[in-house]
This record gives sequence, C-alpha cells and structure tokens, in this order.
Amino acid sequence: MHEKILIIDDEPLVLLSIERALLKVGYEVVAASDMKDFLDAVASRKFDMIIMDLHMPGIRTNELTEEAKRHIPSVKFMTISGSVPAQDSRYFLQKPFKIDVLRKRVREILDEPS
Repeated sequence: MHEKILIIDDEPLVLLSIERALLKVGYEVVAASDMKDFLDAVASRKFDMIIMDLHMPGIRTNELTEEAKRHIPSVKFMTISGSVPAQDSRYFLQKPFKIDVLRKRVREILDEPS
C-alpha cells in the first residue's frame, strides 16, 4: 500500500482515531491540527490523499484545497464533518462514522483514476 495521507482536523480525538485506523492497514499518515502544520506538510511532502474536516475555526477548506493543489496537483480529497453537506458527495463522510467505512471510502477514492 504505502500511500501517503494527510489528515487535518481540529478535534484531537477524531484526528488520532483516523490516524490510527489508517496506519493499522498500512497507509503512511501525517496528522495536522491547524493551518500551519497543514501548510508545512503540503510544502514538504507529496501526499496521495488529504482528509479534511469541513468546519474548523479560522480555516476555510477552499484555501486548504487550493494550497494543496498548488503543491500536489494530483492529490485526492475527502471531507468529513458532523453536518450534512449542501450536496451529496461520494468524497464526503459524515461524523460519526465507522472505521471500516472510513477505510473502504479511502481505498475507493485512492483507486479512482486521476
């Protein structure tokens, strides 16, 4: 496997849970809890996927997406949130979610052609 995944979420428990769940099945995982850690990570490494919380204080996900795409044009995204998005998206996972559902969704997105 060895795909690299960056996770950004302001909830420490969620961040840790996702990190552990993905590490356990062989992904390389970097966790960021704020904009600075996120920007440092995308500027210094190539990720295959970014999982980001849709609602974080002081952070706009469109800014994160644009910055990541600037450094890693081929990166894939999945958003997570406790609220339902305005439109249905297969790249969205609503909190709370089951770990096996997270792993399955990550695998499906990574397996999609770029």
